[in-house]
Amino acid sequence: MPELPEVETIASQLRGRGVEGKQILSVKVNWAPTIEPYSVAQFSKALKGTTIEKISRVGKWMLFSLSSGQTLMIHLRMAGSFSMVKGSHDRIVMKLSEGQTLYYRDTRKFGRWKLVDDPQTILFKLGPDALTRRFSLAYFSDAMKKRHRMIKPLILDQSIVAGLGNIYADEALWEAMVHPERLSDSLSDAELAALFKAIKHVLKVGIKNGGTSLGDGKTNYRQVDGESGGHRDEVKAYGRSGKSCERCKKTLKKTVVAQRGTTFCPACQVV
Repeated sequence: MPELPEVETIASQLRGRGVEGKQILSVKVNWAPTIEPYSVAQFSKALKGTTIEKISRVGKWMLFSLSSGQTLMIHLRMAGSFSMVKGSHDRIVMKLSEGQTLYYRDTRKFGRWKLVDDPQTILFKLGPDALTRRFSLAYFSDAMKKRHRMIKPLILDQSIVAGLGNIYADEALWEAMVHPERLSDSLSDAELAALFKAIKHVLKVGIKNGGTSLGDGKTNYRQVDGESGGHRDEVKAYGRSGKSCERCKKTLKKTVVAQRGTTFCPACQVV
């Protein structure tokens, strides 16, 4: 589930806890598929003794730039998270200098770690990160107009724009008053401008609120300190089917768009 705001929140919290600049003393892998195609021995050897020089993010990828010149790229997928405290679903444990230990937790085991010489071998497949200057209104409008696809799956396509997932796509479409099944090339310039602005806005607010947690289950998103994301009190559409639209007071409905559960307002968001 972690999308751009959740990954950015975790990266920021790891930086705030001083993980940058720490040396990796040892690596224990409890779930080998996380690091494929590396073997546990190869992976541990490659990381041991290196220093985590910088922690950054592109789309939904978290990047640890290492003193070896390699980059550790981490995709949290459905339920990955980090903690400084030992837990029951820790898949990778990194002992760091100055007494720190970093636990990678993943209840559903879908997360993946990639150790690469050049991050572009993976990142070249992505469109511009939604919170960078490369993701401009001109780029967005052109990308939407030249395609004839439903708008929701199109903005979820990471090769078009990197970072959006199901939660923030629903939120942006609600804010821009665009129906999730509208065809991308049917949107007017004004509608495209509104959706572009909404995408930027919902992601920034999500980061400000520390990400979105919509439940209390073990698979739900957690911050590094174990706290839930505060943005769940701010969502306008996602997960609110059957409740009143905060704009027009009509009942929000849930449907399936491109195999993704989708909540929208049938009054505000018209096909």
